[in-house]
Amino acid sequence: MEGIVEKGLAKAIGLSNFTITKTANLLKTAKTVPAVNQVECHPFFQQQKLKEYCNCKGIVFEAYSPLGNPGQLKQDNLERSVLDHPDIVEIAKKHSVSAAQVCISFALHRGLVVIPKSVTPARIVENFKSVDVQLDADDMKKLREVDKGMRLLQGAIFYTKGQTCEEFWDVEADEKFEVKQPEAKKQKTTGDDE
Repeated sequence: MEGIVEKGLAKAIGLSNFTITKTANLLKTAKTVPAVNQVECHPFFQQQKLKEYCNCKGIVFEAYSPLGNPGQLKQDNLERSVLDHPDIVEIAKKHSVSAAQVCISFALHRGLVVIPKSVTPARIVENFKSVDVQLDADDMKKLREVDKGMRLLQGAIFYTKGQTCEEFWDVEADEKFEVKQPEAKKQKTTGDDE
């Protein structure tokens, strides 16, 4: 991929589903810092540490499945979907918007690039209107507390034989990783440090 950038055939290259550990290992030999890391991120799985790591390396953190993959509830026998969480529903009622708009707005307030999936024209319009939802400090606090560290898209088809979810996603290594941000590169986004 770096060769494609060097030849001028692409302006930037990016990552998808890279953990802190995988990104750090890549950066040891990379000539080109990836422009973006596209990862699962929603109120149940906020990935704050990975976000901070990407920020300090100059990598844009892009959130896919910001609604928590609503169709998965039945498939995995989850207790409730992200969109049905009482705090999210309460905040949605408070602002007279949908739970989906609250989830998208939360990600935007955290300074994330957000890519919600929709094929319905009305939902696409609703998603765009999420930029107008003004969450206050109390909303942000409640939404941060919803985090369960719950990955909904496990990626099991990519595991090697005998590999666990925790091993594949570098859970133990990432927990031990200390994110060190140079003072000049620290970025504050609404609600992350409150």
